[in-house]
Amino acid sequence: MSTQFWTNEPTILLNKEYIFDLWPTSNMNYEQKLNAITRLIIIITILGYILTSSIRILVAGIVTIIVIFVMYKMRKDKLTSEIMKEGFKIKGNESSGLYEDKTKTITNPETLQSALKSEFKSGNKKNPFSNVLLTDIMDDPDRKAAPPCFNPEVDSDITKNIKKSVQFMNPGIKNTNKQLYGELWENYELDQSNRAFFSTANTRVVNDQGAFSQFLYGNMPSAKGNSPEDNLQREKDNYRYTHY
Repeated sequence: MSTQFWTNEPTILLNKEYIFDLWPTSNMNYEQKLNAITRLIIIITILGYILTSSIRILVAGIVTIIVIFVMYKMRKDKLTSEIMKEGFKIKGNESSGLYEDKTKTITNPETLQSALKSEFKSGNKKNPFSNVLLTDIMDDPDRKAAPPCFNPEVDSDITKNIKKSVQFMNPGIKNTNKQLYGELWENYELDQSNRAFFSTANTRVVNDQGAFSQFLYGNMPSAKGNSPEDNLQREKDNYRYTHY
């Protein structure tokens, strides 16, 4: 696991493995370098205040630490945006107008959240993908279907529930969300590992047999009917001739 930045794990500054890292070196990663500089600033600030009793030294130390945090935050946001942005652009609208500009489509997030909560069975830390559990057969036979996981809002909720599930199953580890998923790369690995899990095709206790039958045999003519199409089924020359 990679080294955490001190805002994600404050105890890293006093960790016995890193406490003597006071100067950034070439073999350190970016977080380790910032942690080392922060330790050095804290030590210099404390010693300077003890020797001079000047408030200015404390203020300067605090401001410097805030600047370090801002630098880390800006770099992290930049890396996130670069990874999320694929770098492709459709030129159809500009050249021939063949493609619709979907960026102008506005979805009301409040309406979407309301629909997801009222029309579907939301997941939780014990069942992130909202699949049918054995206990649901007796306890919740009329449960609703799982929400569509291809929706970005649902996908985000599933990831949050998985992180809560990890904390639930590992109560001895404090704050697993930051310990295990504090870095961009660790969240990427989590997304990759989640690909093996999914909501099943049917997420209700009782299958919708009526809709399935309608799909298979919906408007199929039968020899038992009275319509002209049904009458044709009683003709022996008909390739689907049947008395049933």
